[in-house]
This record gives sequence, C-alpha cells and structure tokens, in this order.
Amino acid sequence: MIRKASIVVGFAAVHFITAKIIVALTMQMGTFAAGSSRAAGYLGNILVWATRVLFFPVITLSLYSRKWFPGDWIYVPLAVNSLLWGLTIYILICFLKRFRSR
Repeated sequence: MIRKASIVVGFAAVHFITAKIIVALTMQMGTFAAGSSRAAGYLGNILVWATRVLFFPVITLSLYSRKWFPGDWIYVPLAVNSLLWGLTIYILICFLKRFRSR
C-alpha cells in the first residue's frame, strides 16, 4: 500500500514540477515573442496547449473558485490536479500490465 502511494506521489511530483516549468516557459515565451519570429509564435502555441493539457481537469475546467485560493494558495488546486494525474497514470499502468499478462 505504501509502495503504491509513493509511486502515485512520485508521478504527481513529476507532473507538478513539469507543470510549473511549462508555465514559466510559457510566460517567458510571451515576454520574448512580442513582435518576434513566427517560430516563437508556434513554440508559444505549443506551450499554451501543453499548459492546458497539464492543468486538466481541475484548473482547465475551473472546478474551484479562484477566490478560495488567493495568491500562492493556487498551488493547492495544482497539487490536487497533480495527484489526480498521478493516480490516473498509476491506474493506467496497472490496467495495461493486467491486459498484457492475459
């Protein structure tokens, strides 16, 4: 049980860190891309798309009220979102292992 939970938390931590890095890159790209090359625009679009995917479902679908989480409290729904991703990835891996073993 603890091993399973640590795997889920590990997936969640990787998701959380990846989401934060993608947001930082997207913000930087927005700063640099103003009046810049077309390639920067494409990369910016890819980063925005990646942000939407990584923040799905809790943040992308706004399943919480922003006024409940002012300032740095936004990390609470982001952590919940990452835990959902970690749990989903773990369940999918378990399902695929069972499916392949048959």
